[in-house]
Amino acid sequence: MKTTVDIVLLPFSILIVMAGVLGNALFIIVVRKHRSMYTTTNFLLTNVAVSDIISLVFWVPGTVLRFFEHPSGSLGSFLCKFVTMHHIAGISLLVSGLTLTLISAERYNALVQPMHLHLKLEKRRVVISICIIWGFAIGFVLPLFIEQSYVDEVQNCHMDWKSSASRVYWALLAAIVGISLSIMTFCYFRIVKALYFENILPPNCSRSEQDIKDKQKIITILITVTVLFFVFFLPFTIVSAINISTESKLYELSYFLVYVSCCVNPVVYIFQSAKYRAGLKDLWKGRAAPRTQRSLES
Repeated sequence: MKTTVDIVLLPFSILIVMAGVLGNALFIIVVRKHRSMYTTTNFLLTNVAVSDIISLVFWVPGTVLRFFEHPSGSLGSFLCKFVTMHHIAGISLLVSGLTLTLISAERYNALVQPMHLHLKLEKRRVVISICIIWGFAIGFVLPLFIEQSYVDEVQNCHMDWKSSASRVYWALLAAIVGISLSIMTFCYFRIVKALYFENILPPNCSRSEQDIKDKQKIITILITVTVLFFVFFLPFTIVSAINISTESKLYELSYFLVYVSCCVNPVVYIFQSAKYRAGLKDLWKGRAAPRTQRSLES
């Protein structure tokens, strides 16, 4: 059922969905149209863009349904599993977080430990890594699909498991978020130290001042994207871990912030990457970018 918070947030939700789907779709198109952008980092950022689009698209029917009386019976249970409780979006959001973690590890290996070739993410390994991330995310969220149903007694969606199991599940999610944050903090700390304070670059890279600046810009973009994602995602993780009611205003606001994170990445790319802006201009003018051009990774 709709609440005052739903009504207030509705116009903002519409803007977020439109801007997020358009912005992420443009990023995917720009990468696809420019072969010079076929890089490990861009492929992984494209996976983030795809997952963000899925999150936003599946947020729409769940939000709309709150303005109507929820069906009961088998249809009600189906909607609880796939629409009302946003479990599909939960999969894609988990994919975004894990992909950003992988990006930090990949950049750390490429810039700080380039001699560890067995850890290098080549095209085949990137595809395998993306498949593993999606498989893990689907497996982690699967219990929610299985246990969620519509209960006539409470006239709402209900998770048919013990409170202890619920606490363990959400604690595991909080642990995943914590581990991911720890990995990214370590990787980006070492990268920033190497690039900004020690001027260390891999042996196969140019030691010119411009090359160092390019690497620094890339890391700035990646850190910004990562920090924004977790800043918006952390409140929802906290309220879920302490088992706050899904009908509370705090829960609704925290969930709204999660979806805000799905539309900010394209804005970051536009403001912080001149080469990505050039790619958008080339797309607007209907021409391919120069083959030597790099957008987010050189």
